[in-house]
Amino acid sequence: MKNNTLKNSLLFLFMFVILFLGIFYREPITKYIVNNYIYKKDIEIPSPNKYKRDYNFKYVQNTDNFYPKNRQELLNVFYTILNNGYTKFTFYCDEDYKECEKDIMNITDPDDITLPSINNYVHPFNSYKTIFINMNNLGRITVNIERLYSDDEIDKINNEVDRLYNALYLKEKDTLYNIQRFHNYIINHTVYDKSFVNNPNKNTSKSNTAYGPLFNKTGLCGGYTDLMELFLEKMNVKSYKISSQNHIWNYVFLDNNWKHLDLTWDDPVTNTGEQLLKFDYFMITTNALELKKDNEHNYEKIYYLEAN
Repeated sequence: MKNNTLKNSLLFLFMFVILFLGIFYREPITKYIVNNYIYKKDIEIPSPNKYKRDYNFKYVQNTDNFYPKNRQELLNVFYTILNNGYTKFTFYCDEDYKECEKDIMNITDPDDITLPSINNYVHPFNSYKTIFINMNNLGRITVNIERLYSDDEIDKINNEVDRLYNALYLKEKDTLYNIQRFHNYIINHTVYDKSFVNNPNKNTSKSNTAYGPLFNKTGLCGGYTDLMELFLEKMNVKSYKISSQNHIWNYVFLDNNWKHLDLTWDDPVTNTGEQLLKFDYFMITTNALELKKDNEHNYEKIYYLEAN
């Protein structure tokens, strides 16, 4: 009888300890179970689309680690998601990454330019129009992306870019010469979309994308830059876009040097309506750009480290 009483007491004590530990450590236990036996089974890493760039940059790099442990690894995850052309992706912050939630909130703040800057590193067809990020308290982050270009627009643009490339590209000439040919063609066949300046809420000509210069012959800086970016891609020239508060242009790696290329400012708007073709911003160094002191090219260098 005494043995049964002792056993029952020990069993009760054991169950009480288990219950106490379960209550006291319920959050880490729950987090461990969810992270290791529920959520992680849901991880899917789709194949990238054909517009993925294999480039790594000083600011962001491609990664296969979707459990970031610090801010840099988090930025690399976002770059990889965009660069791979995903429209939806889920990843998880490492449990030791205590600042993850704070960093996510910071970079998704509407006034923060981190994500728009990362967007400048990817192929135009993988760039986003809108990006939505949801995170729960267990470190699960889901990213939903609406791309800037529709599939129909991509097909139409690709066909026209291929046609122009075959007509303009000269195999017997060097890359710089051919960059100039595309630079000249875009400027000679595009006018700056002044109607957007007067009515920014209405952009029926799609002048902020490559579609505008190609099919409507009007462009904003985003349209000039994206179209030039597509030709640079065709030539296998490494590049990305740099943006300031109100402007964007190409940054090109050629002959082991990075150079600025701004078609918008080489196609100035004149009071007389005269169409000009300039080379003031054609493949110039950062030092040369800064000497111009035009105020529109004052960009945050922490996001574009090659341009320092």
